[in-house]
Amino acid sequence: MIWLASYPRSGNTYFRNILLEVYGLASSDFHLGIKKKLDPNFDKAAIVKTHLLPKQLPERLQKMPAIYLVRDGRDAMVSLAHHRLDIKKTGGTFLSNLFEISLGLGNRFGVNWSEHVEIWSEKADLVIKYEDLIADPIKQTERLRSLINLPEPELSKLPTFKKLKEGSFEYGAGKDMSKNEAVNKQHAQKFYRKGIAGSYKTEMPKAFQLLFWVLHRKQMKKLKYY
Repeated sequence: MIWLASYPRSGNTYFRNILLEVYGLASSDFHLGIKKKLDPNFDKAAIVKTHLLPKQLPERLQKMPAIYLVRDGRDAMVSLAHHRLDIKKTGGTFLSNLFEISLGLGNRFGVNWSEHVEIWSEKADLVIKYEDLIADPIKQTERLRSLINLPEPELSKLPTFKKLKEGSFEYGAGKDMSKNEAVNKQHAQKFYRKGIAGSYKTEMPKAFQLLFWVLHRKQMKKLKYY
């Protein structure tokens, strides 16, 4: 079993769909959600997604190998603020949600973006940047061969962002909540917003960009996000 960890909205679900469609490798997830049921056999999967910190995982599984997906924090903040409003229905405004998550409030792992990145980067056996993943998904996925025996990829099955928004793929379409194709498509269109790097430049106000940089500049510089 290998952990596939990330801060929310950093490409985790997209990566899971690549593994399933291109390599035939199904995955599970581990969470502390109240409204969502936990798969009792999650640890039987080859890949297990999580947003939690290593210390929040089952003790017997904390030393398992881990992959960490990381995304420019500003893009992750923008995407997560939209996700809270469109999917989670948390209320408030886009800016109020953006402010809260920039400070690290309202999540189940109790830390902000840069703390999450620092903790997981030190533990992970492999770190993959979201920007590299969307630029060359197969090249980045093939890096997993250092941790797991991957079958040969079926390149023709590589999910495109346009197809992901159609709601036909296993992860990200809300299929665990509904079997209605129309509902799944509607959910996927909200779940998969743009799938690009740098959207914060037009969606995050300059004052919030400055705030985020003040709070998280150490990790941003370390990851070469300028």
